[in-house]
Amino acid sequence: MEWFSNLISYGLAAAGVVFVYTSSFPVSNNQSDNLSTSPETISQPTQTDTATTSPKRLTITVKVAEPTDLKIAEGQEIKRGDIISDRISEKTRLTSQQQILQLSLDRLKSASITPPASPALVPPVKALPPVSYLEQEAAVEKSKAQIASITSEIDLKKQEIDYLSQVPNLDPIILEHEQTKLDELKRNHTAAVRDYQLAMGKLQSAKDNRKYQEYQASVTEAQRIEQMNQSRLNYQRQLAEYEQRLADREFQVSQLQARLNDVENALSGAAPRAIASLAQVKAPYSGTVRRIRWLGQSPDGSLTASVTLMVGNGAGEAPLR
Repeated sequence: MEWFSNLISYGLAAAGVVFVYTSSFPVSNNQSDNLSTSPETISQPTQTDTATTSPKRLTITVKVAEPTDLKIAEGQEIKRGDIISDRISEKTRLTSQQQILQLSLDRLKSASITPPASPALVPPVKALPPVSYLEQEAAVEKSKAQIASITSEIDLKKQEIDYLSQVPNLDPIILEHEQTKLDELKRNHTAAVRDYQLAMGKLQSAKDNRKYQEYQASVTEAQRIEQMNQSRLNYQRQLAEYEQRLADREFQVSQLQARLNDVENALSGAAPRAIASLAQVKAPYSGTVRRIRWLGQSPDGSLTASVTLMVGNGAGEAPLR
């Protein structure tokens, strides 16, 4: 009987070994597909039930920006589809950055850049009227004729006085009278010389005034040409500045648009890596959070945590897709 009892014990032990061996097999393909939907999540099932496709223990690795992004705690009961981690602070930051970039982009596009006005034409200088010195020259000729006439009269009067002075017994009053006329002629001659000098002065003044007017006209024309050249240079400079401002704005718009696209791609999940970490990580099965272990911090500042989930008994549910 003792031998028979030992034989039964050995048989039961062998049956237990076979049962443990058959209950340990890899996770199904459906489960693997579900876990691959979160790039920053690594799930490691360690034990399964022969009656279901749910693992007994599931390890999920997540990345978060802050510890508060982890929405579960040790010992917490969670259901399939409950959020494990959600980088809300990162999404809020990106949303605020998106709004700021969009406002900056709209303001930059709406800002008007006024092109420079074409240089105004400088009015031409009015030409000087034709010069004429007829009046001044006529006065000079008249005064010269007067001088010549008076000079002839003086010569005749002198000859007359010389003749009368040789007449015997001539009344001295006559000589005195003629001498008085000679003195008057000399005074008229002096006045005529003064009129001639005055006429010559007026003629010279007219010529000098004309030369001054011609000089002023040449100076004004030179200033006009200089003003035209300066206006043209200023216009070219302003046009170059205008084109440079347009180019700078286009560059700034392209830079802001590129940054805005990156942020929008991050928020929409279109970015391959930067935004994949912003996606929510949800529980693929119902169960209990057994352990949360912080693994460290990445160079980008994100935190890595390992979550161990004990799947509840009878959880015969397909993994969350």
